[in-house]
Amino acid sequence: MSHAFLSSRVTVDAALARRIERAQAEQNRSATPVHGVLEVAGGLALFNGPGSPLTQAIALGLDGPIDAATLDRVEAHLGQGGGPVPIELTPFSDPSLAQELARRGYRVAEFQQVLARALPGAPFPAHTAEVRPIQPGEAELFSRTVGQGFMGREELTDDEATLMISTATMPGTTCFLAWVGGEPAGGGTAAVHDGISTLAGTGVRERFRGQGIQQALITTRLEWALRHGCTLASTSTHPGTPSQRNMERLGFFVAYPKLVMVRDASSV
Repeated sequence: MSHAFLSSRVTVDAALARRIERAQAEQNRSATPVHGVLEVAGGLALFNGPGSPLTQAIALGLDGPIDAATLDRVEAHLGQGGGPVPIELTPFSDPSLAQELARRGYRVAEFQQVLARALPGAPFPAHTAEVRPIQPGEAELFSRTVGQGFMGREELTDDEATLMISTATMPGTTCFLAWVGGEPAGGGTAAVHDGISTLAGTGVRERFRGQGIQQALITTRLEWALRHGCTLASTSTHPGTPSQRNMERLGFFVAYPKLVMVRDASSV
């Protein structure tokens, strides 16, 4: 049956938020050493080194209250080596988490919009760009291409060029490259957990923007997710960005906002 008239919206409640947040947590777990994973308060505290973008606590407080002793464990785990302690906070987290973070002097470091859409839902638009999963030996190319998209320039430092290397080798994560005229134009990732595909790491090189590359990257990953049995796709963006608008054009809607709360390790 055609799904041309099906909606891509779903009802968002605490149970769905828990699934979405846990799917993201499980994707990041795959890049974290076993000794860096702390399962706590219904979520995961993931330590990948001081200051790493993958050092964070996700999905805490979605199963019930958080007490001071629990947060002490999270801080001791994430604050190893003197780095900051980032903890994500959603509207569906138990109020005790926000209260305890406020008591300890956490500050807002980042606002995010969590977007979702049902699969299959509304149909995917056609596109002409070549988008495919990366092949063996293309991890560095993927990392550099997405880095160029993130930074908005071609010349990158070594750290910027290798920012996505760990993502390109994460078990359970599939990385995609978009090609124009035989040249990599952009990239993005997709992962699957509990019937949810998490889309992340999308970047398009500046000189290829405005050609529908990001739409092609999103659409290809949605098609891939559907083939892998997913019934929902989710992603996170900064509010009001072109990325958010592109996602909304392709059937995503804002499911809920999310805050990244941070406390410097020196104050832990």
